[in-house]
Amino acid sequence: MIIPINAAAFNSIRHANNIFSPNAQNDGNICYNRVRTRTKHGGEYMYDFTTTTDRRHTGSIKWDAAPARVQEAGLTPLSIADMEFQVAPQIKRAAVKAAEHGIYGYTHVDDEYFNAVKNYYIRHHGYEVQREWHTVTNGIVPALSVAVRAFAREGEGVIVQSPVYYPFYNDIRKNGCKVVENRLILKNGRYEMNFEELDRLCAREDVHLMIICSPHNPVGRVWTREEVKRVGDICLKHGVFLIADEIHCDITLGGHKHHSLLTFPEFTDNCMVCTAMSKTFNVAGLGCSDIFIPGKERYELYKAEQNRAMGDSLTYFARAVAITAHNECDEWVKEMLSVIEDNLNAMYEFVDTRLKGLSCIRAEGTYLAWLDMRVLGLSDSELTKLCDDADLVLDMGEIFGTNGSGFTRWNVALPKKDLIAALERLEKVVKPLLEKHGAI
Repeated sequence: MIIPINAAAFNSIRHANNIFSPNAQNDGNICYNRVRTRTKHGGEYMYDFTTTTDRRHTGSIKWDAAPARVQEAGLTPLSIADMEFQVAPQIKRAAVKAAEHGIYGYTHVDDEYFNAVKNYYIRHHGYEVQREWHTVTNGIVPALSVAVRAFAREGEGVIVQSPVYYPFYNDIRKNGCKVVENRLILKNGRYEMNFEELDRLCAREDVHLMIICSPHNPVGRVWTREEVKRVGDICLKHGVFLIADEIHCDITLGGHKHHSLLTFPEFTDNCMVCTAMSKTFNVAGLGCSDIFIPGKERYELYKAEQNRAMGDSLTYFARAVAITAHNECDEWVKEMLSVIEDNLNAMYEFVDTRLKGLSCIRAEGTYLAWLDMRVLGLSDSELTKLCDDADLVLDMGEIFGTNGSGFTRWNVALPKKDLIAALERLEKVVKPLLEKHGAI
């Protein structure tokens, strides 16, 4: 609901609430304590995606891992995939309200929590999840660790599609299994699946489990419905259980549409889907993920292993935030996606015009950019040093698999001015090498 207010009331509210941009102008409307501001394209943003927040000394993994000189300079890291944007003001208010209650006791998944999640997926993705499919964990990485123990025997192979989110490798190996790589193919600037190889790998007697990243981190593919179906069909044919990490499902760009495994009835008994509010709403620190396993037998196997390992966990604050995030923050998500797309386009333009020779893979989803720097001819250690010399805190491609060498992953969910500043630091160290190689 939009409530009209006059300028005096607007200014009174703006100064009383630090969620407003200091540059916001009154246009006579306020909606959920949001302020309408103009974008350079003439549209309207009601939320602040331009303010840089200092996260030093808050226990941030991303910021605390940065070298001392980077921290001292207050430079923003572009590594671990959480955002440098303030959460939606509705989420802030929900967290404060929960804190003011004063008792933070043991918490379970009640109807209010589940219905908020269910209705969100109906609105945004057009499918309905069922309560009997559902459990919660404190993260997708621990959920995958439980799944490997539940669905694969020690010594067996687990298929992943590299380059891929690096914790997959650790989850597989630490539980006594082997990583089996079904390498993605980079063709004309876009990654594709190697289905012929996947069919051969799934036919192996020692392979009964596959983990797919959808949308894909780090290469930014949003798999088409045909691609998802083909993977599911191959796994079903060979008796390979298929797990989808769909944590980036809301972050799709340029008209691309996410297709969940849960929308294929034929895979009901042969899939597990992992989702979370953490990427979409920037609340990774609350540790809350939703896991869906439609097949009753598989669900019971997973729950038995989960109960041995850790049980299903939902914190008091995660519940409060999740209900509000899923019910009230659709407009914030819409604006965030617009900002991400704008940032990615700014990076593409910078690389194409000022770093000719390097190539940025066009992301269809996620807020991650995959930068191809192989033209420099550097080893992984040399590329790491180059980025260190530029005071850049990035994720180096080698950690995503052997076919990630020569790439860097950039988190573009930050104010654009900080992204451009990082690219300018890269330009200073890379341009001499590009000139040496005749790329520019």
